[in-house]
Amino acid sequence: FNILLLLFLILFSFGAYSQAIAGGDSIGQKIRDLKDENSLLEAELRLASQGESYIILDLRTESDSVPVRINLKNRGIVLREFDVEKIRYRRTKGLAIEPIPLVKKMAFFPPKRKEIRPHKPEDGADTISELDFLELKDMPSNYTLSFGKGLLISITDQPKGLISRFIHLISSILIHIRYSLTIVWNHLWKNEFAIIEIMMGKEDAQSLYWSLEEGMSIVIMERHPYDTV
Repeated sequence: FNILLLLFLILFSFGAYSQAIAGGDSIGQKIRDLKDENSLLEAELRLASQGESYIILDLRTESDSVPVRINLKNRGIVLREFDVEKIRYRRTKGLAIEPIPLVKKMAFFPPKRKEIRPHKPEDGADTISELDFLELKDMPSNYTLSFGKGLLISITDQPKGLISRFIHLISSILIHIRYSLTIVWNHLWKNEFAIIEIMMGKEDAQSLYWSLEEGMSIVIMERHPYDTV
């Protein structure tokens, strides 16, 4: 009887210990989540106090039912949400939850401002030509955003049609090889580098390009390894 009682106590203690460990992991995760949320609030408060627009990209919301959205905000108010069709995130080191400024917008065919010349009397009597301003359709839908801290965000539009899909497939393969080699290179040299490849609708991609200005900041919330989707 004493031996059976001893075995029972040992098994009970192991069960209690494993539950304590599980509870400790759950508490640790909640603590990490609270720290990240506080860091996000502090970063956004800093940006909101400046009165300038900024971008919030929360990768923790990624799932099949709830896609990732890019939020354009000003003073804490969401000005516009950009839906993301697909996203791929690779990095050498984790990104700190802090504002990262946009350094440059890069595109193969960037929009060019058109020169507006004043009307001269000798050109005609009262000929008033229609002014040609830049519009949303003039914005590129495939481009790269270069931020500080070694962060690159590649934006591509959703291809439509057989030919455009084939071109997009070839382009995606080449871009994937290029960024993979860049990741390996920076990892070997222990440089801080991250690349986020985003596919979105054409109009959303064009609107995002039009909305962003150099110097505007982005705050990214990473999805931790212990998170489940």
